[in-house]
Amino acid sequence: MCKKTVRVAMARGLVLAGLSLVLTQGSGAVSGAEIAGLKEATLRGPGGTRIAVAAPAGGVTVLVFYSTECPISNAYSPTLDELMTRFRSQPIKWLGICVDPDLSDAEVRTHARDFKLRFQVVRDRHGSFARKIGATMTPEAFVVDAAGRIRYHGRIDDQFVARRVRNANPNGTELQDAIAAVLAGNEVAAPHVAAVGCPIPELPAVVGHPTYTKDVAPIFQKNCLECHRRGQVGPFALETYEQARKRAADIATVVEERGMPPWKASPHFGVKFQDERLLSEKEIATVLAWAESGAPEGNPADLPPPPSFSEEWLLGRPDLVVDIGTDYAVPESGGDIYRCFVIPSRLEQDVYVTAAEYRPGNRRVVHHILAYVDTSGKARERDQADPGPGYACFGGPGEPIHGDLGGWAPGIQPRTLPDGIGRSLPRGSDVIVQVHYHPSGKPERDRTKIGLHFARKPIRQTLHWIPAFNPGMELPPGESNIEIQAAWQVPVDLVGHAVTPHMHLLGRDIRMALKFPDGREQDLIKIDDWDFNWQYSYFFEKPIELPKGTVVKVVGHYDNTAANPRNPNKPPKLVKWGEATTDEMCVGFIAVTKKGQDLTRPGEKDDVMEIFGKQMEEYRQKREKEKAEKGGRSGSENRPRSAGK
Repeated sequence: MCKKTVRVAMARGLVLAGLSLVLTQGSGAVSGAEIAGLKEATLRGPGGTRIAVAAPAGGVTVLVFYSTECPISNAYSPTLDELMTRFRSQPIKWLGICVDPDLSDAEVRTHARDFKLRFQVVRDRHGSFARKIGATMTPEAFVVDAAGRIRYHGRIDDQFVARRVRNANPNGTELQDAIAAVLAGNEVAAPHVAAVGCPIPELPAVVGHPTYTKDVAPIFQKNCLECHRRGQVGPFALETYEQARKRAADIATVVEERGMPPWKASPHFGVKFQDERLLSEKEIATVLAWAESGAPEGNPADLPPPPSFSEEWLLGRPDLVVDIGTDYAVPESGGDIYRCFVIPSRLEQDVYVTAAEYRPGNRRVVHHILAYVDTSGKARERDQADPGPGYACFGGPGEPIHGDLGGWAPGIQPRTLPDGIGRSLPRGSDVIVQVHYHPSGKPERDRTKIGLHFARKPIRQTLHWIPAFNPGMELPPGESNIEIQAAWQVPVDLVGHAVTPHMHLLGRDIRMALKFPDGREQDLIKIDDWDFNWQYSYFFEKPIELPKGTVVKVVGHYDNTAANPRNPNKPPKLVKWGEATTDEMCVGFIAVTKKGQDLTRPGEKDDVMEIFGKQMEEYRQKREKEKAEKGGRSGSENRPRSAGK
C-alpha cells in the first residue's frame, strides 16, 4: 500500500470499523439502539470526499441503502424526491448509500443524475457499513436521531408487497411517519417494518475466521511491503502484526475503496494489463472480515517468512547507468517538487534500449520517476538557465523529445521489451530524468539512478509514444464537470502496446478507447478518480492491432470550481492547454510499433515519428486556417476537434 491518502484517511479519523455493534444481520433489535461511533462515522462519496453520518442539531439523518441494479430500488426515486420536498424545511440530512461493489464512481454519479437523486450519494462497496447497522435489502431506510440512535429501519412504504409484486392499493407511509415522529420528539409507532426489495450484494465467502498470521500477512507481503517497510515511501511500516493491528480500520477502508494498492485503472473496464496491482474480491473480503472481527493475530507458527528485497540491480549489470549527478536536497516541507535532471549519454553510436531499471536514491521522498531522450539540446539549455541542479518541470520536460525510457512508481518492476522491439537512444543524446519528490517532514537527499540495458538481438521495430490530445481545450471557471474530448487517427497500420492517460490538477476522470475502421469499438482504460500524483504506463496483456484509420479516443472530465481542493487558482479562472501547473492537458498517450516494420532489412526506415510530424503540421495549418476564419476566436468550445479528428 503506497498511497499518501492513507495518511489523509487516518487524519480524518475514520471510525467505521470501530463501531461497537452487537447486532445480528437483519434483526429488528437495532431500532432504538445507541450505537457507539455512529455519530462519528463517515462514508465516502463518489468524488472521494468523506460525508458524516451524524444528524444535524435537533434533526435526523435518513439513510437509504440502494442499488442501481435493483428495479424496486430505482422505482422509489420519485417517492424519495417527494419526501425530500415534503420535509425540505426540516433539519434532515439525506444520504443515499450505494451498495454496488463493481460500479465506478463515474457510473454512480451518472446513475444519480439519470434518476434525479437529490440526496447526497455515498458508497458502501462491500457492505461493511450495512452489516454494522443491520441493513440487508435495497431499498431499506434508516432514521437516525441527533443522539446517534436508530429510531426506525425498514421499508419506505408499501408500494411493493414482494419482489415483482406491486400493491394495487398502497397506503403505507412508514418512513414519512417515522421522520415526523422523531422530529416531533415522539416515539416511532412501528420502529421496524421489513423491507421489500433486492438483497444487498454479498462478499465472496471467507472460510472460517481470518487471522493476521495465516490469512492477512500473505496479502500484505505480496501487495504492501514493497512500500510499507522501513525507509520506503509508505508513511508507515506493515512488517509486523502490531503495526498492522493498530491500523486495521484504516487499512480496511482504503482496501475496500481500492485506494490501495495504488492502481488507478478501473478493474471493470477495458483490456487486461500486465502486472495489475489489484486485490481480488476474496482478498478484500478477507481483510475486511479480519478488521471487523477485531484484527486477531492467530497462531505465530502460521506466519510466512518475510519477503526479501534486493538492493542490487534486478536485471543484472546495466550497460549504461544514468546518474542524476548530484545528491539533490529535498526540503523538509512544502509542496511536491518536480525536477528534471539532464544527463549526457556520451554514446558514440546509436543504440536501442530494451529495459530500464530505476533505482530511487531515497524512497522516503521519491514518489515517481520518468525518463526522456532529448536530441535537440534544448533541455540542457533549460538546465543551465535554472539555478541549482536540474530545472523545475511539471507536466513533462517542457521541450519536444526524441522518445522516452519508461518510468517508475512504487510497486513497478523493471520490464524487458519483447524480442525485436527497442527504444531509440541516439549517439550524443541527453537523458532527461524527471523526479517527483514528496517532502517527508525532515531534510532529505536523493541520488536517483537508472540502469539501461541495450539490445543484444536485432531490433526490428522501435517503440514510440503517440499522443491523442486537444490543444484547443478551455475550462471555464465555476464548472464542475467539463467534458473534453481528444482523438488521434492512426495514419498507417500499427500495433498498440500500452497507454498512459494524462491530465493536470483539475482532472476528475479520463478514459481511452479505440474505434476501428469497420465501426467496432474497444474500450482501453478508465481512471475514475484521477490523481496527478499517481501516473502509470499501462502495458496491454496482449498487443492490439491498429489498422490505418483507427481512431484513438480520449474523454476527460474536469472540475474548475473553488470546491476542488487541487485547483491551483484561487479564485478559479479560465484554464487552457499548457505545460504549467496552472494550465491543463487532455492527453491519451499510446505506445505503438509499425506493423510489419523490420529495421534489419536494408533501406528500412523508422518513419513513424516522421509520419506523425506531418500529421501534426497538417493539423497546425488547419487550426491556423480555422482561427483566421473565426477572427482569432480559436478553441472556444468545450469539445474542440483534436489531432487527426
